[in-house]
Amino acid sequence: MNSSQTGKFTIIVSAAIIFRSSFVIAQEQKENGTPALINRYEEALTLNPADSHTKGQLSVLYHNRAIELANDGGWEEAIRFEEKALRLMPDDPGIRRTLAYLYNNWGLARKDGGKFNAAIDALKTALSYAPEEPQLKKNIAVIYLELADTLFRKGEYSNSERMVYDAATYDPDNPYVYVLRGEIAYVQDNYYRAQEQWTKALQISPQLYEIRLKLERLKSEKEREGNFNIREIENFRLKFEGLENQQVTDAAGEILRQAYREVGQDYGLYPQAVVPVIIYPSSTLKELDYFPDWAAGTYDGKIRFGEDLGKTPLRMKAVLYHEYTHAVVHILGGMNVPLWLNEGVAEYEARKFKKATERTQRRKMLLQAVRNNTLFTIEQLGGLDLTKLAYLSPNRIELVYAQSESFVTYIIGRMSLYEVKNLLVRLGAGNGIHKAVKDVLFVDLEVLERDWIDSLQQEKE
Repeated sequence: MNSSQTGKFTIIVSAAIIFRSSFVIAQEQKENGTPALINRYEEALTLNPADSHTKGQLSVLYHNRAIELANDGGWEEAIRFEEKALRLMPDDPGIRRTLAYLYNNWGLARKDGGKFNAAIDALKTALSYAPEEPQLKKNIAVIYLELADTLFRKGEYSNSERMVYDAATYDPDNPYVYVLRGEIAYVQDNYYRAQEQWTKALQISPQLYEIRLKLERLKSEKEREGNFNIREIENFRLKFEGLENQQVTDAAGEILRQAYREVGQDYGLYPQAVVPVIIYPSSTLKELDYFPDWAAGTYDGKIRFGEDLGKTPLRMKAVLYHEYTHAVVHILGGMNVPLWLNEGVAEYEARKFKKATERTQRRKMLLQAVRNNTLFTIEQLGGLDLTKLAYLSPNRIELVYAQSESFVTYIIGRMSLYEVKNLLVRLGAGNGIHKAVKDVLFVDLEVLERDWIDSLQQEKE
């Protein structure tokens, strides 16, 4: 067996099965080829259906043909031949093991093609041929977990939970069963269950450092938010401290309702799940080590911002549209969206709420960077994340956002929002950014970048 990585999860691919053959069969195969030999033995069996020797030889040929096809990735046709072999020799354990191998690999191929339900059906059939093989159960669990993860990103939490339950049925010791249960509980503000599930995940797999960090953050959030009030406004659950912030909360809820409709219209997406929103006292923001110093808001599965944002209504609109757009981008593209596209799309949606002086200043900064040849390359931007941004100067951080907005706006102007949505969907399906751009926009990313810079160089400050 060898393993292959699929996102967070590991799945096992069976090793190749060796050919079963006799000396005579091997020689004849070499001289005539397997298909021709199969035809000859099928004709012989038609003439004498009770001949056990012919049945045995034909079973070997079917098996060998199945392996030939499997080696070329022809799983369905390989299965058809191996099932013929089984009908001739129903008590042969080797054939049953080979069928388990073939169905397992066919299932994995179906999964790679995005056909998760078909993949699960194939793996369950594999398990029926080799019920003693524990790895098949683990593989089924992995696919259920990938389905659960996809549904979770779309905000379909009850369906995601159901897939996690199915995964646990086949492999209760997979730590990601409890990781995902914790994630689902966390975004629904069930901190007790999230803590319980993440603790269980760490008991199974102590090396899950990211989950350990989440647990530590969760414990501090439980203490900090223990006395927060809750206000539910359509698809948003807003948590805030003190009745004096009720007005800010209502204003934020109204802005988010508008963002839900307008951003949803741009991308044809209206999530049914409730989005958690947390409004922090200004003094608390400094205590949040995961809240960037330069940011007025952030999104990490929850929209977070400080109460002082309510003092500048237009600024609050820009920030909340930006952060809600991140939620939409996450649903469409998952964790596979590069920073420039993620931030660029969010800035594009927030642009109408920015003051003219702010937009002018940002444009000047961008054009100056073009003139001084100090732009980040798109490849460099793709390698950044919020943690790495923290090491940049404020001016360089601002340039990251200016470039991202400009490049995405250029793409939308040259193509359309529809293509940008398709780009995100391709990324969500597991494509890399270079392939996604080539497939959706019919141009190489490097060419697109060069054309964008050329368009900037033609502008005057």
